[in-house]
Amino acid sequence: MAVGMTAAGVTAAGVAAAAAPAAAAPAAAASTAGASGATLARWEADDRAAGIAPPDTPCQDFLQTLGRKPDYLEYLGCEQDDDSYIQPMRANYRVSGSSAVKLEAYLMHEFGMPALEYVCCGWASPASFAWRAGPGGVAYDIGMGVETPRLPRAQWDQIPSFNVSVGIVRKSP
Repeated sequence: MAVGMTAAGVTAAGVAAAAAPAAAAPAAAASTAGASGATLARWEADDRAAGIAPPDTPCQDFLQTLGRKPDYLEYLGCEQDDDSYIQPMRANYRVSGSSAVKLEAYLMHEFGMPALEYVCCGWASPASFAWRAGPGGVAYDIGMGVETPRLPRAQWDQIPSFNVSVGIVRKSP
């Protein structure tokens, strides 16, 4: 199966998150310190309300930066595509199969992510899902999944690892 990814996360078509509002405001203010005045004005006027990240947001471990990364989730790195019109960034993570049920429950509880579904060739988030810490907060696309033979949740510990992604966009479409 070809791995299907949105610009910012794992989807059901393929298998391959965020801070409290009080913490989001200082992070956004600090992130915009180096951006030009016109760019910031456009972001404040149009993009902030739409969940677009500040234009000079660094590619990083978003869950750690936002204070919501569980200890058992391994950060693998961050990818950004500055050539794309929407300038997406995606932080990639891995969780062991033995911790996958716990992480799925955590993501469902903390961010409202829907439960994973088995589609075709693996477990995946059923659709692109975005979480925001309220009005003016950045929209984080959160996904989780793995290509695997069909195993019930009770047997996920037999799967070596699951992939997790947390993505943002820095320009509106």
